Amino acid sequence: MQIKLITACLLGLLAGCVGQGALVSGVPTLPTGDPRQERLVFNECAIYFAAVETLRADGRRPTGNPTRGCPAEAAARATDINPMVSVPAVSPGFPQELYGRMIARGVPSDLADDIARSKAFWDLVAFRDSLIADF
Repeated sequence: MQIKLITACLLGLLAGCVGQGALVSGVPTLPTGDPRQERLVFNECAIYFAAVETLRADGRRPTGNPTRGCPAEAAARATDINPMVSVPAVSPGFPQELYGRMIARGVPSDLADDIARSKAFWDLVAFRDSLIADF
């Protein structure tokens, strides 16, 4: 009986995680606790908090929990997710991965499209690229 209960609880826990998107990921070559890794995660999380705030202001809700696994302090960071006039197309590699993570976390595609044209998005891509270039 206890085994069935434990199994049911574990399956329920796993089912709750499906569809929530990957946890925020950084640069795998940086050690955990590295300030650059923490900044990368913090900046990505700030985008997710800004997305949730934008959705709420529009009377909408995300389909998942975009801020899951993010430090609460990232919510206080001012983050410009408004689309810029002239931006590069979302290219393969990290920009496409970041865009896919937004969708997987429950950011609606129309908002993710706008965010992918924002200063915050491209600043994060540039910062991540600079970290990779340092290795």
